[in-house]
Amino acid sequence: MKKPVVKALSITLCAVLALGGLGGAAYAMNASGEAAPAPAEPQAKTASVPEGRNRKDETVYVLASADGSVDKVIVSDWVQNVRGDALIDDVTRLTGIENVKGDETYTLGGENACVWDARGNDIYYQGSIGQELPVSVAVSYTLDGRAISPEELAGKSGRVSIRFDYANSQYELVDIQGTQEKIYVPFAMLTGVVLDNGVFSNVSVSNGKIVNDGDRTIVAGLALPGLQDSLGLDREMLELPDYVEITADAENFELETTITLAANGLLSGELGTAGDRSQWDGLDGKLDELTDAMDQLIDGSSRLYDGLCALLDRSEELVSGIDRLAAGAAQLKQGADGLSAGAAQLQAGAASLSQGLDALAENSGALNDGAAQMFQSLLATANAQLAAAGAQVPALTIDNYAQVLDGVISAAGESPATQQVAALKASLDSYNGFYQGLQSYTAGVAQAQTGAAALSGGVDGLKTGADSLSAGAAQLYDGILTMHNGAPALIDGVTQLRDGAMELSGGLQEFNEKGVQKLADAFDGDLGRLMDRVDALRAVSEGYASFSGISSDMDGQVKFVWRTGAVEAQR
Repeated sequence: MKKPVVKALSITLCAVLALGGLGGAAYAMNASGEAAPAPAEPQAKTASVPEGRNRKDETVYVLASADGSVDKVIVSDWVQNVRGDALIDDVTRLTGIENVKGDETYTLGGENACVWDARGNDIYYQGSIGQELPVSVAVSYTLDGRAISPEELAGKSGRVSIRFDYANSQYELVDIQGTQEKIYVPFAMLTGVVLDNGVFSNVSVSNGKIVNDGDRTIVAGLALPGLQDSLGLDREMLELPDYVEITADAENFELETTITLAANGLLSGELGTAGDRSQWDGLDGKLDELTDAMDQLIDGSSRLYDGLCALLDRSEELVSGIDRLAAGAAQLKQGADGLSAGAAQLQAGAASLSQGLDALAENSGALNDGAAQMFQSLLATANAQLAAAGAQVPALTIDNYAQVLDGVISAAGESPATQQVAALKASLDSYNGFYQGLQSYTAGVAQAQTGAAALSGGVDGLKTGADSLSAGAAQLYDGILTMHNGAPALIDGVTQLRDGAMELSGGLQEFNEKGVQKLADAFDGDLGRLMDRVDALRAVSEGYASFSGISSDMDGQVKFVWRTGAVEAQR
């Protein structure tokens, strides 16, 4: 046996027990397999100890063969003298008692009474005992599926299994709702094995964990023998492990020692004390809520899957619609670009028109003034001719010439002068027609100038709008093109979502069937009976404080440590 291997196992298993709330086992073994004295003050005297009560911490060391058969049992006791008593009344069934730390002596009395002359000190002692262990460990081996003894397995190669089966024989008969039921002390069994990576590979373990540091593989497995029956659980509905099995590929099989710890602390602490059901209040209702919630989750996952399937079925229509949309967007972009170009041309034409009308408007005033001066000159000439002919008439103006000359013609009657006046009036009428037309023309130019300015402004707005439309159409086209190019990825994503939804639905159904429903079925809807069993378990656990014996005025706890012999290959 290599001491580093034993030390590694001891540290690993004690750490696991401590972290798991089962309490640590303070122990060590020397190379010969004898139990060494417990370390000095492994914990404070008063830690977790009621005031005024001494305490006995007991560790039972079981030295066994490679198949688990017991060779020797050594019991180590630490009596914590909390009260500082000069004499300590103890009870023990041990023989060959030896004080392993101090020089305190004892005297034996009847009914296993033992009185220590403690002188205020803690007592550390060990001895032997012949009574049956409350739990047992059996180790069996197979090679390539065939049962084989550890001696025969040494040096062989192949697929190996090492199975640790645990049996719990420590129970009390407890009345559970009118029926006497066996309630076993709830021992948690933790087995540790260190495997040489040069010998073992592809290691797996049931009900446990594996840690590999490169050179070695440390395997720790947990089992709860008797708890299945204590709780009255149907194994088909919910099975609690009562064994640990390690499988591996082995080359020239050999095995260092294995260590198993058994601790009776599974139901202590977190679950309170026997009779305290405060933590169970409303549990039955919560279980109903859990089953209802699982039904809703399964229904929701199914509907999600169906919806994604329908979405995927319409994906071809979606892609086709995106294709048509992309084609329409391309046409819209082309038309918008053409509109922008036409608006630019219209803007340029409107600007030229406005400039031309501005030039005409600038000359309209001069034209009107010239035409008016010419009219006044013609009227002056007509006034001179009338005066020379001796006509007594008002001076002719642009506004009255027609009326005045009509009056002269009417007064003259049929005479040569009448013809001359008529000819003069016709000449003035002709020019007046030109003059009035010029007035209308220049007024029209002014109106056209105003309209051209408005047209130019409108065309500018049209050009701006056309440019915006063209830019928007370009963005729309780019966006639709991106959507078009992303359509295959979208379909792939929907496909993955559908597949994921199918896995989710299947996983929820499996969890419901193998987890929630099994849990509910295991209790058979009778949580009251289950709680009665848990109460009984706690009471039985609290009542089992020692293997070798304990005084009624002491508190205590007991742990068991199995060490199997090594399986050595011939070198």
